[in-house]
Amino acid sequence: MKKTVRLLFLLNCLLTFAQGNQIDSLHTLLYKAKSSVEKGQQSAELGRYYIMQNNLDSAKVYYNQARNIFQQTDSLFAYTQNTMRLGNINLAQNNHIDALKLYQECLKLSRENEFKSLIPHLYNNIGLVYKQIEDFDDAKNSFEEAYKLFLENNDEANSVYPLYNVALIQSIVGNDEDAINRYLNLTTYHLKTENWVSLASVYNSISEIYLKSDDTNRAREYLEMALNAIEDKSDSFNTGPSSFYEASIYTNAAELYFKEGELNLAKKYALKGIKLSKANSYKINIFKSAKILAEIYDKAKQVDSSLVYYKTYIDFNEQYQDEYDVKQLTKLKMQNEFDEILKQNEIERIYKEAEYKNRELRYIAVAGFAVLLAVILILLYINQRNRNAKLKLKEENLLLERKKLNQDLEYKKKELVSNMMYLMEKNEFITSISKKLIELKPDAKKDNKDLIQQIINEIRQNSSTKMWEEFEIRFKEVHKDFYNELHKNHPDLTLNEVKICAFLRLNMSTKEISAITHQSVKSINMARFRLRKKLHIDRDENLIAYLKSLK
Repeated sequence: MKKTVRLLFLLNCLLTFAQGNQIDSLHTLLYKAKSSVEKGQQSAELGRYYIMQNNLDSAKVYYNQARNIFQQTDSLFAYTQNTMRLGNINLAQNNHIDALKLYQECLKLSRENEFKSLIPHLYNNIGLVYKQIEDFDDAKNSFEEAYKLFLENNDEANSVYPLYNVALIQSIVGNDEDAINRYLNLTTYHLKTENWVSLASVYNSISEIYLKSDDTNRAREYLEMALNAIEDKSDSFNTGPSSFYEASIYTNAAELYFKEGELNLAKKYALKGIKLSKANSYKINIFKSAKILAEIYDKAKQVDSSLVYYKTYIDFNEQYQDEYDVKQLTKLKMQNEFDEILKQNEIERIYKEAEYKNRELRYIAVAGFAVLLAVILILLYINQRNRNAKLKLKEENLLLERKKLNQDLEYKKKELVSNMMYLMEKNEFITSISKKLIELKPDAKKDNKDLIQQIINEIRQNSSTKMWEEFEIRFKEVHKDFYNELHKNHPDLTLNEVKICAFLRLNMSTKEISAITHQSVKSINMARFRLRKKLHIDRDENLIAYLKSLK
């Protein structure tokens, strides 16, 4: 046994020594590089090395250095390739705006210079950005285009990634059975190629679907397969940062084990997940793991640690759901569509003008009078066509403005739903604090009991008032005429009844309304019964349908 341990220690030392020699060698080659192209190549190689070491920030520095060098030397393919790699790092770190800008630049250069090997990768990654802003139709179209182009390039190895992403979209929109079948089809290829990292990611995605549907046994089965696959370091196929997949798997493991009440395992994987995520700025996994750790430490009565992780959870949750990020992405995508329309119109206009000029020259060769007459006719025709073109462009601008208004409305609807989820979660947290204070009250001194009760009352009152104010602002942005119609038809409603009408207009369940308003389910049901009477709604008539008819 001692010999085995000693042998493993020596092997680990040799591996560390070899890695140290490798990075020193790469830095030496960069320092000794004579030409700019050689420096760019060595910088790109250092970027690739740091990617494999799961150090994305250092990788970003060297890829950016390589990109600048290749731009100065007019090495367009290498410049585009390293720009795309920078986009990939930004995408992994949830910097979606920067990622989309870089991908759009790469796509433009790749089309102009026929860099066919890069274009399918760009479509696949742009699809991932669209997925983040919940534009699932455009995301799916991008993935399908990427898959088609990979097949045209005979690139079977990379063609599986857009297929994986289509399965991911199916899972998000609720087509779980179809998503699972698509994922299982991918496992055959990953097993054949021994691509353990991608295989682990597929198993983890299936586990997440089963966990979402509360089938914890199946979720646990696939999670364990994912953990076994990700811990196999013999994967020679993967060229990207395995930390991105590891962090997602560890976070999923923490959620599953926490749900099953296995707190030690949940804590173990949450700590592993948050460590990897913080090192590489994976924001989603940071706030998910932080929330689990906060609740675990809370159960263990370790208040200081619980508060630290609650603060981490709130900070990163707000960063990820930042409305500016989503709004800017939508505007950037829409601007790109608008520029494409303008560009196409400009090409058509230039083509038509060239056609008219050639016709004018032919008329001049025939006779002066005929040429003069032809010129006059052509000028009149061009003038009319230009007017028509301007009218057409104006109509297209109006359509784009209408589309923008619809997108803004959709964004506000999504923002309203996200805000409600956030408020419900915040209220649950506040309710939890109130319960703990109530539990402390019997053991407190008489002078402190009144103070504790006062704090409980203030927490509930302030949270309820602020929650309603935040909700009402966003609700009015989406449903402008609802309150006017409600007051017009039913002027005798109380404020509490108006609130319940607004919640029901969003199709919220009795349990969800109870969680937000701090009222019992029984009280909400009674309020709904009284509301029916005031609104003169028959027993057979749907209350929510009636409220939705009020715009």
